[in-house]
Amino acid sequence: MARPIRETPILFGEYARRFLEAMQNVKPEPPEVRARILRDYEYMKKAYELGMAEKRAREEANGGVDLCFRKV
Repeated sequence: MARPIRETPILFGEYARRFLEAMQNVKPEPPEVRARILRDYEYMKKAYELGMAEKRAREEANGGVDLCFRKV
């Protein structure tokens, strides 16, 4: 069973000051980085869709059961 989620710690002193300063001075990512992230996202999305298409084909061929993902 999963463990309960702990409470978020409260920052005090120098840690709190640095955190607030970092939140106020957010640097936008360069367009090249954003383009790379979106390209990687599209790649993973296509891989997932291909995998799901193969899974559906296995299920259709085996009467609704995917033998690669049997429940143990």
